[in-house]
Amino acid sequence: MEMSLGFEELFVGFTYLVVVATSIFTLDDLFIDAVAFVRNLKPRVINLSVLGRMKRNSQKQIAIMIANWKEAEILGPMIRGNIRGLDYERYTFFLGVYPNDTATWEEVSRLEKLYPNKVVVVVNSLPGPTSKGQMLNEIARQVLASEEASKKRYDLFLMQDSEDVLHPHSLTLMNFYSQEAHFIQIPVFSFDVPKLSLVGGVYIDEFSESHTKDLLVRQDLGAAIPSAGVGTCMSRDLVVGMMLQQEGRFLKEDTLTEDYHLGIMAKPMGFKSQFVCTQIESADGTKEFVATREYFPSKFMASVRQKSRWTLGIAYQGSQNIQWSGSWVDRYFLLRDRKGPACSILVLLATIVFVGFLGIYLSSHSVSAAFKNPILQALVLLNTAGMLIRLLQRMRAVYRVNGLAQSVMVLPRWFVANAVNVMASYRAHMTFKESIRTGTRPVWVKTDHQIPAHFGALEVVPATAIPAVEAQSQ
Repeated sequence: MEMSLGFEELFVGFTYLVVVATSIFTLDDLFIDAVAFVRNLKPRVINLSVLGRMKRNSQKQIAIMIANWKEAEILGPMIRGNIRGLDYERYTFFLGVYPNDTATWEEVSRLEKLYPNKVVVVVNSLPGPTSKGQMLNEIARQVLASEEASKKRYDLFLMQDSEDVLHPHSLTLMNFYSQEAHFIQIPVFSFDVPKLSLVGGVYIDEFSESHTKDLLVRQDLGAAIPSAGVGTCMSRDLVVGMMLQQEGRFLKEDTLTEDYHLGIMAKPMGFKSQFVCTQIESADGTKEFVATREYFPSKFMASVRQKSRWTLGIAYQGSQNIQWSGSWVDRYFLLRDRKGPACSILVLLATIVFVGFLGIYLSSHSVSAAFKNPILQALVLLNTAGMLIRLLQRMRAVYRVNGLAQSVMVLPRWFVANAVNVMASYRAHMTFKESIRTGTRPVWVKTDHQIPAHFGALEVVPATAIPAVEAQSQ
């Protein structure tokens, strides 16, 4: 009996610690919600008349940079589909390939011949794979070096991936906002996935909330805007400025999230950033986001690998490379960016608390007075309310981006997201520890890519809701 009472007292103390820590994270999320509500932050809606005025702006020359490693299967459809769809004239796709990836090199060379004014092959000076950052640096250098021969001066540089579907008016918006900003990020959203694809659906939930609310709050408070890696447009001055500061490299190569680092560093260097979250309202009242869309991993371990790379690059390498610099607002958002591993630990501890509490109740059919403490009960109520608000906020964001059918799947995907994030945090932590022990740089492992089945088909197919076809990717 004494042992049982001692265990229960110890468990009560443990419960207090977990509940208090969870409350801090809950208040953090509620603060973001409150700012968005008070400031009435939401996507900007423009009509066709406003879009027409934007189109009348003089078009800047845009270099669209895409790093590739074993993407021969999807580059053809991706380039054909986007060239057909983009409502903009002055752009060029610069497709980076490795000399030892002959299949991709041959496919890109074929596309260059097919679209001589829109596609340029960039062959890396190093065999692959290196890293996405190294490849993009190579592309940027060759773009600048080619200007004299091509008689084109590129004013804007856009980062995209080989599986991306660009919105027809995305370049128009970037061109318009580049009049006042050096760094422009547009939203990135997932295509619809089958309702039972719970892992793939997690990305629908997370990007919908982050790119229709969180980044708007970040911008409103004056914090640095991180790059999403795609849909990121940079002025020539920013690219050249980063190169001058980083020995000829506009992206940092010793991090797995070179894009995130770029966005965070743009602000202290004096460059203005803009997150452009826009919906175009057509004559019949329907609204469409101007965003980059793509498919994300739909298998559990593939998602864990991708998210562990993001966690490692942002939470661990970010703490080393960026440290805790900037204003209090910037430091606050750096803390939010890096709290992923701590959140995963809390998820595990909260699960232990729930199982332990349930065990105590089932064994004694009652709980001790310590669990009935009003402070503890108030904190539990706060966390419960915070979780419900979080679910409703996410459902609202998903409804806005992907519709009602996907919105109702937020709850079951919530549990899957927690499982993926816990595994990804553990993997990131172990990888970081190993890199410290051995003194080696963590290796970038790219994910498998998908593209809509009939996007960029050789014969034009009527636009319908179509499933994705997964391309081979090593």
